[in-house]
Amino acid sequence: MRVLLPVLMLVGSFAVPVAAQAQNPAPGQGNSQFQELLNLCVQLFRLGRYQDALAVCERSVRSNPTNPDGLYWLARTQLRLGLTTAAVENLRKAIAQNAAYVQAYVALAQAYYDQYRLSDNREASRGVLDQALTVLRDAERVNPKYAPIFATRGVVYSALGTYDRAVEAFNRSLTLERDPQVIGLLANVYLKQSKLDDALKLLDEGVKAFPKDFTLRLNYGVALLIKNEPAAAIEQLKQATIINPAEAEGYVRLGQAYQVAKDWKNAGANFQNAVVKSPFKYPEAYAGLGRSYLELGDAAKARENFTKAVAMDSRNAEYYYWLGRANEALGNKAGAKDAYTRALQLRPGYKDAEEALARVQ
Repeated sequence: MRVLLPVLMLVGSFAVPVAAQAQNPAPGQGNSQFQELLNLCVQLFRLGRYQDALAVCERSVRSNPTNPDGLYWLARTQLRLGLTTAAVENLRKAIAQNAAYVQAYVALAQAYYDQYRLSDNREASRGVLDQALTVLRDAERVNPKYAPIFATRGVVYSALGTYDRAVEAFNRSLTLERDPQVIGLLANVYLKQSKLDDALKLLDEGVKAFPKDFTLRLNYGVALLIKNEPAAAIEQLKQATIINPAEAEGYVRLGQAYQVAKDWKNAGANFQNAVVKSPFKYPEAYAGLGRSYLELGDAAKARENFTKAVAMDSRNAEYYYWLGRANEALGNKAGAKDAYTRALQLRPGYKDAEEALARVQ
């Protein structure tokens, strides 16, 4: 089983502390209608109701087109919805209205990063990362002690593969403000540098400082799995699911930890929780559930779940291999042969699949 550290870039905007640091709209700016709309826009944004927030933010900007707070929050909402071009335009307008609005600079750098992240051709889009770095240099001139500038810079350098500079930027951010999301981002960079012990040490310190942070627990547990310490990983991942029982990924990773420990009953129970809570997001949950059923002697349910896994991720050779194993256990040699063949097409030289295919020829 391949275990990957959960990525700390959340769906939509990345998880540097722009939101945590951004100012609430200041009372008394503009007319009362604008202020009421802006307050509602911010409330909806913080509740995660981004589509509703967008409509209200647009109304607030129409009522006061030059107010930088309205432009800023409209852009922040647009970023959450993937509307990066519109967000860039509105953030530039906000900065033009208030050249000292440091949050707008950081959000603009984030928008450039999102344009890169969402691009179909990232290599051709690397220029927007240079634009992000330019904006962050401008932000640093405005306020050299604003931690999100350096956290965002770390994200951009990481995307560029300049990991030493990313580490430097994240550490500077953490010197200014100890933030659990930035701790996790720095740990990810250490893992990209194959510095597993550094990542584990940082995550251990982070969990002790922020014991109720779900993402730190999650990443600490998975890093322990990479180190092949499933018992310690299980303890951290159990805590993650207690902290945020609604988040499916906690159960996916806990299921993987039990899988490494070969505790198939608990592995299956957690993978089942994951697919119930998020049925269309995690093909690895269906694959893990299939493996658990196969180990527990129910090949029919195993095949059912492996079939769902390959339907969700048709490029994963491992899923096809295990689908073949389930078909083979059911006596369906033709189905097993097809699955093993597909696994080898996706991963030439896949030894387990080669041996299995020879077995059912």
